[in-house]
Amino acid sequence: MSNALGTERIPRLFVSMTLPVVLQQFVLLLNSLVDRIWIAHIPDLGELAFTASGICVPIIYIVFAISELVSTGIVPRVGWLLGAGNRDKAERTLGNFILLDIVLALLVCLVLESFSYELVSLFGGDELTSPLAVTYLRISTPGYALSIVASGLAPFLLAQGRSRQAASILGIGIGLNMLLDPVFIFAFGWGIAGAAWATTIAELAATIVALYFIISQSDLKLRKANLRLTPELLLPCLALGVTPMAMMLSETAQIGIYNARLAQLGGEIAIGTMALVIMLHDFLYFPVYGMAFGAQSITSYNLGAGQAERVRENVRLLLRATLVWSLAVWAVMELVTGPVVRLVVGNGDMAAWAVPMVRISFAFFFVATLQFACQSTLQALGKPAVTFWLELSRTLLLLVPLVWLLPSLLPDNQARGVFMAQPLTDLVLFATTFLFMYHTLHKLKI
Repeated sequence: MSNALGTERIPRLFVSMTLPVVLQQFVLLLNSLVDRIWIAHIPDLGELAFTASGICVPIIYIVFAISELVSTGIVPRVGWLLGAGNRDKAERTLGNFILLDIVLALLVCLVLESFSYELVSLFGGDELTSPLAVTYLRISTPGYALSIVASGLAPFLLAQGRSRQAASILGIGIGLNMLLDPVFIFAFGWGIAGAAWATTIAELAATIVALYFIISQSDLKLRKANLRLTPELLLPCLALGVTPMAMMLSETAQIGIYNARLAQLGGEIAIGTMALVIMLHDFLYFPVYGMAFGAQSITSYNLGAGQAERVRENVRLLLRATLVWSLAVWAVMELVTGPVVRLVVGNGDMAAWAVPMVRISFAFFFVATLQFACQSTLQALGKPAVTFWLELSRTLLLLVPLVWLLPSLLPDNQARGVFMAQPLTDLVLFATTFLFMYHTLHKLKI
């Protein structure tokens, strides 16, 4: 399949590489959405449990950030190595990263289990939500640690053109999680703890499947001699993973800032509404994530193979497909916000409060998705420093000041200003990122 990355027609290759990843992202994010919907409908505790699970989101994002550091740089780096014909180095990279994944998973377990109460309090937990949040976090921690291993192995298959196997790694675990959620939460009466147990069991299954595919079906062989930590092999991949890690960590910081500000302006309902906004954004991003990551393999392989026009054609197709999807989502969310919100959290007090805030948050959704596609492309083009500083500037220079400034400009509804900060930040960041990407592609000489 790796040869096809450099020879097959780009439109057909784009579909074959991105569709399985899009479906994977759909199943992954649908699982998260359904999980939170089940939690929101726990009898007598629904809205409180939903808010508690939302407090855990930034902590889970820290785990995902570690996963992004390890796994995201693999696709462009291994794709480049395969495109350049260096299979031996690609195999040594595989061994190094499997060992690194295992070490990081163990460290995550240790830290989260030891400091769960402190972390929950840091991200907005109070006397009502903290006990529920700690219960959820401590049970699900082993599962999220295992996800570092599973998500770290999938990119090796994706870089070889085995997108279906890569997608099925998460798909199998997610399917199991979706089956176990209602059983554990309602049939067994475990409540929010049931959702956490379902996550841990599902991630264990995904890790087992990932190891099976790597050992039995990967073109890159897992060799005992390669299970070592070699800076020469690790650092180029980690450099490419710094930006997505920074994005996830900035998301963590943003949620912490949101929760701190909203605790002052709106209390638990406002914090729960922000958790709802973040969940809906994450879910409706699924084709964009899938297309961006699937297209990375095509871009990086052809960059390594010296085929500049195929790189440009692939990027143009990615941007067009992203724009079509995001405009459709934008229209739906602006027109039928109420039914969507009530589907997730029911008809309680939170739903009435959340509808206008959700509508504000999706005002520039199509701009945010295009920015992500541009940033992903810069990453595949080997520009980690540019994307890192763009992401850092986004949080420090734009989002944080707006979160604190806008509420003071809206004295009649200060909480609304917190929800306006994200779309305004996305607008400015897209313009900057697009200019960097356009300049890089225009100057591409290979």
